[in-house]
Amino acid sequence: MYGILDAVASGPIEARTSVNSTMASYSFLMTDSILYLVGVGMSMEGIEQNPIVYDLMSEMAFQHNKIDVKAWVDLYSTRRYGRQVPLVQEGWNVLYHTIYNCTDGAYDKNRDVIVAFPDVDPSLLSVHNEHSRPYAKPNSRAIIKEITDSFDRPHLWYSTSEVIYALELFISSGDELSKIRTYRYDLVDLTRQVLAKYANRLFYKVIEAYQSQDIHGVTLLSQRFLDLVEDLDALLACHDGFLLGPWLDSAIQLAQNEEQKRQFEWNARTQITMWFDNTDEEASLLRDYGNKYWSGLLHDYYGPRAAIYFKYLIESLEKGKVFKLKEWRREWIKLTNDWQTRRNIFPVVSRGDALNTSRWLFNKYLNLSNPEKLESWTEY
Repeated sequence: MYGILDAVASGPIEARTSVNSTMASYSFLMTDSILYLVGVGMSMEGIEQNPIVYDLMSEMAFQHNKIDVKAWVDLYSTRRYGRQVPLVQEGWNVLYHTIYNCTDGAYDKNRDVIVAFPDVDPSLLSVHNEHSRPYAKPNSRAIIKEITDSFDRPHLWYSTSEVIYALELFISSGDELSKIRTYRYDLVDLTRQVLAKYANRLFYKVIEAYQSQDIHGVTLLSQRFLDLVEDLDALLACHDGFLLGPWLDSAIQLAQNEEQKRQFEWNARTQITMWFDNTDEEASLLRDYGNKYWSGLLHDYYGPRAAIYFKYLIESLEKGKVFKLKEWRREWIKLTNDWQTRRNIFPVVSRGDALNTSRWLFNKYLNLSNPEKLESWTEY
């Protein structure tokens, strides 16, 4: 989840009215009956996420003035769920000021550890992360910059504790809204977002234990990470919008013979994992470029990949030797190549109850009374 709603709500208007704007100046060449020529377009690689951002951007094509985003967000939740629910409206307002208010100028490339696992020597990883920063009003036309490094750290630009509060509000509205498909989508997505950041912190705890030569800690925390991956897979299975099956099935349905079925499915699997320019010991630079939080993909690929890394962490401590980076790479690249050529079938219809699953995961991982909850995990 990511966006800058204030920029979306003002950028097109500023572009149209700014000095030397082609959209403003071109209007003078038109007849008197056409006062303005306004063009607003979107060019995305994928739009099956963050519907609120695209909803607002689509509406801006018909707006002549900047809008009150707070009022728009309140109305959005009413339109999206077909009724006005104060608690969920408050939840959306929190999201507007946090997740959908990225003020650090960095483009979010979805580098969460689960879906973009670090391919680095664990002894070189820094476990000191930036603290959550309070939100502030962004520059509506902020320049988005890409941050490149040997390891793209997961991007965090908001207070996780505030977003957890928003999730509580969404869950509290569940009895009234659970039959509404759009609510279930948003609930699954928000729960996924919160737990993805939890997983990032959990991974750093594993690395911290490794660097402290704490084999018990590595074993315990790495298993907790893998359990979380499985729990997230179960959560994502609760909504059709988070399934791997339809993606693969849609590719296969385009084929006209068995050879095409194999090729098209391989294409679909490759696009969301690692693009095919790797060697046996060197991963493609475009690995995880099209990563997805999809049920089936977590259980069948992301989880097993993480398990390989953790296996070599534990082996390194048990034998008192350095982490086998080349062996790790060779094994996870083989896992990827093998997965891309497999033909196993995944569900195309959701299963499970989104509300009950979200409640269960909240109590398991985020409830302050749970002794297994990581100490102060939100402060990183």
